[in-house]
Amino acid sequence: MATTTKNGSRSSNITSNSNGKSNGANSATANSKSRVTASQSNGSSRPTLTIEEQADALLARVRTTILKKFGVKIQLREKRLQTKIGHATKEKLGLDIAAQLKKNGKTMNWQRWNNEVFPALFGQPDALRHDIQVIALVMAKLYDVFELDPTEAIKGLVKFNQESLAKRNSYNKQDESDDDDFDDLDSDEDEEEDDSEEDLDEDGEEDSDSEEDDDSDTEDEMDDDEEEDEEDLD
Repeated sequence: MATTTKNGSRSSNITSNSNGKSNGANSATANSKSRVTASQSNGSSRPTLTIEEQADALLARVRTTILKKFGVKIQLREKRLQTKIGHATKEKLGLDIAAQLKKNGKTMNWQRWNNEVFPALFGQPDALRHDIQVIALVMAKLYDVFELDPTEAIKGLVKFNQESLAKRNSYNKQDESDDDDFDDLDSDEDEEEDDSEEDLDEDGEEDSDSEEDDDSDTEDEMDDDEEEDEEDLD
């Protein structure tokens, strides 16, 4: 019985030891797997940038690079809108003032409006003193061609500025074409003058030739008359 007990106890000890080793190995393997999984999850859990964030990052790089390489500062959308709203407001109000003065037989002082009055009220077109929505709403309250909604009023002012710019460009092109036409007329006149001078020179040469022929004929006739006179004397 003692032997059995010893064998039994030994076998039980061996079984427990083997179970302990296997449990330890399994736990170590599980820990290592968990560490690998954790590291993988940490590597893939970097926050993904949104489209707007990516655009802002690229925008900053674009503007910085152009400034360094060319010394040019590219303006942002808001700055461009501000400039267009400023020019549209100045022109729209200025034309209105000029039309009212013309009715009264007076002339618009554009220099005073552009350099004194408008800057005092709004600032410069590219450096306005007020928010563009405020200015757009003011213009909408003055003119019914602009919507009372500030956003729509801004669109209306931008459209007015674009149409005005297109008209000015058209006028400039027309002036350039007129200048080209005048240049063509001048060249045509020069050619006509040259041709007339050549014609005059040719006519003069023909006249001189005919005069010479006439002179020679006259001399021949005089010689013949002299010979006839001499015969009569003889």
